[in-house]
Amino acid sequence: MPVASRAAALLLACAAAAPAAAAEPVYRSFGDWVVGCDNTRRCELLNLGSDTAWGLDLTLALDAGPDAAPELALATEDVLEGRLWLDGVLLPQDTIAPGPAAVLRGDAALHLVDAIRDGSRLATGPGPEAPAASLAGLSAALLLVDEVQGRLGTRTALLRRGTAPAAQVPAAPPLPPAPRAAAAAPPLDESEAGGLVAAVREASATDLEAEGCFVDAGEAWDQAVALDADGVLVLLECWRGAYQGSSVIYRVPRAAPDAARRVVLELPLPATTADRRVDAFTSAGYDPATATLSHVARGRGLADCGIAAHWIFDGDAFRLASLAYLDRCGRVEPGAWPVLWRTQAPGAE
Repeated sequence: MPVASRAAALLLACAAAAPAAAAEPVYRSFGDWVVGCDNTRRCELLNLGSDTAWGLDLTLALDAGPDAAPELALATEDVLEGRLWLDGVLLPQDTIAPGPAAVLRGDAALHLVDAIRDGSRLATGPGPEAPAASLAGLSAALLLVDEVQGRLGTRTALLRRGTAPAAQVPAAPPLPPAPRAAAAAPPLDESEAGGLVAAVREASATDLEAEGCFVDAGEAWDQAVALDADGVLVLLECWRGAYQGSSVIYRVPRAAPDAARRVVLELPLPATTADRRVDAFTSAGYDPATATLSHVARGRGLADCGIAAHWIFDGDAFRLASLAYLDRCGRVEPGAWPVLWRTQAPGAE
């Protein structure tokens, strides 16, 4: 399903705006680990293992700043007995509480990370059938977090720990305020909405054909919603799969639907990332009450990879409010993708 535009003549109707104080998100893979650091330099490390074959889920999270404490979560479908095996050797002490999941914080998390970071396989039992997690790439992932958060050589580092005091670690960038939503516009009546959808489909026929849209207009889930007193957002379903569909979106003057402009948004992902430029919106919807455009694309039905973003229309353009992203499918909870962009809740100081 396409996510990158192939029609160079399309206008960029809208653009994402990043607050100047925010950090650039970081997203990288190392072996069986993915690292995502958001615009406040909060980092999440996810172990993907060999798809669903390993059975032990590991996630490490650490906020930026000198006082932040790491949090290491372990989970399995079986019961954790309180002991762990590293490359077939029992670790010397009970490291986790019995149960289906465990969370270690602060020094307890660091002690386990120190014990396993140079290993290959962490397991809940000694045999090859025990639930396990691959540790391939963990040391490189830890080093990246140290670099991103300015922890190298300090007592707070995950990998390259030194004697420098925690006070040398930079403070976390402030959480940006939520984009200011435009005032709600009077809703369209059913007749006007249907007329605008039909007019935009006709005016954009060449564009839709170039995009390879195959959903028949008579069966498509199309929508027209008011943006403001003069403008409308029109969503035209273009592609449909087994569990999700994608739309192209146009910003349309109410009085001139033939002047519709294609909505194309840019995500703060690495320049080499295929999903950076979004002109196909999967499972898209617009809520006029909150001026929020949302879209969620699952990489497969399990929802163990994908992208989810929310944008706020401020009366001029769509501003990014949140982004979660995971481009590799693996053993993670549905929708538990690294957060790469956050803003304050609407109305928060």
